[in-house]
Amino acid sequence: MGTKNVIFFFFFLISNELWSQKTEVKLLFMGDIMGHGPQIEAAYDAKTKTYDYQNCFVYIKDILSEPDFTIGNLEVTLGSKPYSGYPMFSSPPELALAVKNAGVDILGTANNHSCDRKEKGIKRTIDLLDSLKISHFGTYKNQDHKSKSGLMLLDRNGIKIGLLNYTYGTNGISISDSSMVSFLNKKNILTDIALAKKSNPDVLIAYVHWGAEYKDLPIQDQKNWFAFFKENGVSIVIGSHPHVVEPMEWDKKAETLVVYSLGNFISNQRFFPSDGGAVFELTLSKNSQNKVEISQAQYILTWVYKRVLNGKTDYLVLPVDEFQYKKYFFHQAQDFEQMMKFTRHVRKLLEAHNLNVTEKKVFTRDVEKLMREVYVRLY
Repeated sequence: MGTKNVIFFFFFLISNELWSQKTEVKLLFMGDIMGHGPQIEAAYDAKTKTYDYQNCFVYIKDILSEPDFTIGNLEVTLGSKPYSGYPMFSSPPELALAVKNAGVDILGTANNHSCDRKEKGIKRTIDLLDSLKISHFGTYKNQDHKSKSGLMLLDRNGIKIGLLNYTYGTNGISISDSSMVSFLNKKNILTDIALAKKSNPDVLIAYVHWGAEYKDLPIQDQKNWFAFFKENGVSIVIGSHPHVVEPMEWDKKAETLVVYSLGNFISNQRFFPSDGGAVFELTLSKNSQNKVEISQAQYILTWVYKRVLNGKTDYLVLPVDEFQYKKYFFHQAQDFEQMMKFTRHVRKLLEAHNLNVTEKKVFTRDVEKLMREVYVRLY
C-alpha cells in the first residue's frame, strides 16, 4: 500500500470513528424514600438534640454519586413538627440533607403523602428543599409558582431531558388549590407535555406514583397509563408507590421503556418483599445524526438492613450484589437470610418478566474500611 493510500486509510478510520461517536448522559432512579417513626427515632441524638441520617447511605453513596443525575421519590413532608411516621409523614430536614450528601440531585415530591401536613406542609417542604439547594418537582406553592418553575429540564453533554412527576392521589386529603400537586390527570398531563415540547427536549421522562401496593406485577391501570404516555410523546416512565419491585420493560424497536415500580429505597417496612428495592440506571446516547436513544438499562438491587449495634439502631441501604458475599457483615444470621430471601424472590421475578433490562454487577469496594469509618463516627 502506497504512502498516500496509507494516509487516506487512517484518515478514513479516524473520520468514521468521529462520525459514529456518541454523546451520553447517565441517570439513576430510586424508589420510595420513606420516614417511618422508628427511622426518626433512630436518627435522633438525645445528647445534641439533633437528627443525623448520614450513616443510612454510606454503603450506597458511590453508586448514587456516579451518574450525571440521580433522582428519588421523597415520600414524606419535611420540617413540620411534631415529626411523625405513618400514616401522616413528616420528617426532619436532615433526611433530605443526608440524601443530598449521598449523591441525589433531584427529588420528585408528587405522591400519596404529599398532603400529609396539608398545604402548609407542601410549602414547608418546598422551602426546605430550596434552602438545601436540592432540585425538586411535582409539588408547588400555587399555580403561579408552578408556571414560574417551568419544566424540570436536564441538559448535559448535548442531551436535553424533560422530567414530569405525577401521583394518582393524596390518600383523600384535599387541598384548596389543585395546582399544588401534579395529579395523574389526562388533561393536566397533555397541557404539561405541550408546554414541555416548547423547550425542545430530546426525550421526555415521567416519574409516576401509581399502581397497587405490594403487588409483584403491574395492574391494568399502570399499563393503560403507560400506553397513554407513549401515545403522547413520553417514551420513558419510571414508577413508584407499590413498595415492592415490579418488572422493567425496554422495547428496543419502539424505543420505549417502563419501570413499573422500584420498591422501597429506605423505609421501616420490614416484611418481605417490601424490605428492599432497586435503583435503575439509564444511559441515553446522542449520535452524530443528533438522534437520542436508550443505549443501556440496568438495575441494582438494594436491601435495608435494620442493624442494632451497642444499643444504637441504624438503617443501612445495601447493594445486594456486593453484600451477598459478605455474610460476616451481618450481626445476626437471620438478617442475612432475610436479605437473601428478598434477593432470590426479586431476581426470579425480574428474570421471568423483564424485557432487555438486566442486573448490573457492583464493583467490590473496601467495605471493611467503610465499616470502620461508620463505627468511629458512632462510637
